Amino acid sequence: MKKSIILFMVFSFLSVQLSGCASYNRQFANRADMGMFSGCISGMIAGGIVLNLPGAGMGCILGTGAGYFIGERIDKKLGTRREALMKYKVKDNEEKLYVEEHTIAPQNAPMSATIKTSVQYTIIAADEGRKITVTEKRTLFNEKTGFVQLDERRVLRTQGTYESTYTFVVPENVSRGDCQIITTISDDTQTKTIVSHFTVV
Repeated sequence: MKKSIILFMVFSFLSVQLSGCASYNRQFANRADMGMFSGCISGMIAGGIVLNLPGAGMGCILGTGAGYFIGERIDKKLGTRREALMKYKVKDNEEKLYVEEHTIAPQNAPMSATIKTSVQYTIIAADEGRKITVTEKRTLFNEKTGFVQLDERRVLRTQGTYESTYTFVVPENVSRGDCQIITTISDDTQTKTIVSHFTVV
């Protein structure tokens, strides 16, 4: 019973942290850092109470990983369907996907640095009420490591313009020089591929 109450408190703490609470004085560089911190603390508490002292360390490690993955994606809706129709036209029974912008920063980064890659795209259909399932996939290519899948997800979206941002840490096993981030955005009928570059220094 005691463990159940404590676990409830831990997960409540984690939920508050991940919701973007800014009352804590520590300054986080991004939501990924905040997620890692709250995941680490929650994992350590849960591990220490439920699994004893060694479990605290393992809980900290697992919690950090969970926090990082929760915090690495950021989505913004930039425009509505009505605004999209001012830029693009669709015919009867048609569904369109347009990739408009993509960025990666920084352009030069050492190993273990944090890279932020963003893509902006618009989805629109003739049917005003239709929701569209979009698959976002990001792959890292480096001469030494070859192709490494970073992230893949399917998300159901209302029509409009979106910015999808993904943050990751440069792996330590990559070679110095050019790296490519291959971003694929697709729905049921179309696929768009964008290649961005950064340099490991």
